[in-house]
Amino acid sequence: MMSPSVQFDIGEILWVDFPQRIPPGHEQLGRRPVIVVGIPQLVQPVPYRVLLVVPLTRTRFQGPLFPLIPAGIGGLPADSTVLIYQIGAIDARRVVGHLGDLSSTEMVPVWAGLKLMFGFREEVEL
Repeated sequence: MMSPSVQFDIGEILWVDFPQRIPPGHEQLGRRPVIVVGIPQLVQPVPYRVLLVVPLTRTRFQGPLFPLIPAGIGGLPADSTVLIYQIGAIDARRVVGHLGDLSSTEMVPVWAGLKLMFGFREEVEL
């Protein structure tokens, strides 16, 4: 577990321990990398220190909700698929390590997937 005084950044790739959930479902489980996509306490004071994250997997999927990040980017040891549809809030105490950081350019497909998932679509002229 990382020190409570550690500061986190948007686009940071962290190792997180996800707990077993009861009943078990299709959520990610165990130690895995995540990308920080939101830090609520930077917007306003919140009761608990949480991070909004999207988990990563080595399993390949296709589509805008599954951007691929090549090995080596952000310290990732293997090609990794971002699971945009599994965005979630985690207690910052679940963070067990730091892998690296994504640049603003490397975050573009992550932001695009999040925008689509939450219904923020560009106006298109027909």
